[in-house]
Amino acid sequence: MDLYERIIELSSMGYHCSQMVMIMILEAIGEENPQLVKALGGLGGGIGYCGDTCGCLTGGACAIGLFLGNLAPQEKEDIQMKPAVQELYQWFHKKTEEEFGAFYCKDITSNLDWGVIMEQCPALIADTYTKVIEILTERGILEL
Repeated sequence: MDLYERIIELSSMGYHCSQMVMIMILEAIGEENPQLVKALGGLGGGIGYCGDTCGCLTGGACAIGLFLGNLAPQEKEDIQMKPAVQELYQWFHKKTEEEFGAFYCKDITSNLDWGVIMEQCPALIADTYTKVIEILTERGILEL
């Protein structure tokens, strides 16, 4: 199954963009984390269907945090954390402004219109997933 087919399959199962990015990242490393995926559901539709920050970006940032964040107060986050998330943000912002003339979910999807979502979002999810993999691979965090 190719990436686009997997995204369509996950979408048909009711997952949000943020969840799909995380599910595919977890699959890439041979893991599952249902509670984490469930938690990312709150990011869907631009954070709780408010149309704000796209779930691709927030899900991607969470995926980077999965590898580089800290788990406990005494544990320091990896020094690559902030630059990695900033790289994702800058890439995403530039990409969405160039392709859609917009940055927020409601603007990319014409106020969360399902037809527009199914037209615009699968490619954006795939590109974001690919960028997260690239960011983590370039930093030596993942070896796929």
